[in-house]
Amino acid sequence: MTDKLVRFFYKRLYWLVPLWYGLTQHLTSWRRWPPLDRYYTTREIVEALKWGAHWRPDPLKGNFDVLMCPGKFQSKINAGDTEFGDCDDHALYWCTALLQSGLASNAWLATVWYGRPGQKSTGHVVCVFAVEGLHFWCDYRDPTPSLGQWDWATDLADGRGKVAQAAGMTEVVLRRSGAPKFRIRTVKSHVF
Repeated sequence: MTDKLVRFFYKRLYWLVPLWYGLTQHLTSWRRWPPLDRYYTTREIVEALKWGAHWRPDPLKGNFDVLMCPGKFQSKINAGDTEFGDCDDHALYWCTALLQSGLASNAWLATVWYGRPGQKSTGHVVCVFAVEGLHFWCDYRDPTPSLGQWDWATDLADGRGKVAQAAGMTEVVLRRSGAPKFRIRTVKSHVF
């Protein structure tokens, strides 16, 4: 996507992201999946996810962005699969595991689009969460503190030698069943 299109999408159409992710997650939750493991530290989650070593792209060479339900993701961990899912699957698993285990008071599925001028830009999805008023972000490693609302996005882009162009966040809450749900009315986006 061009920089102008990305900015337009994040300013005007970002509300579509949780709708799409909610639909695709729902489609993968039709089967009865095992409950998520209970974790006592964030390090246990990182280790269960093998530090992201078993990442795999979405279907159609990553061009069909779908979100796997965390129960299905847990079944892949339990089975010892070597492919767990892409960044959005990891991020939603993080959000759900943190909330179910009581390791976070709030969690957000957060997307960022970043690049360098004159080069192709790309996106990434992470988990942003709050513990006792402090905020952190994580993808495949130990959580990193984040001071401001959008610092996680600039930190992530800076760490990859890129510049953050746009970011968005959707709060994740738990249903009575423990399954995650997106709070559409809490969607926030920011253009840098």
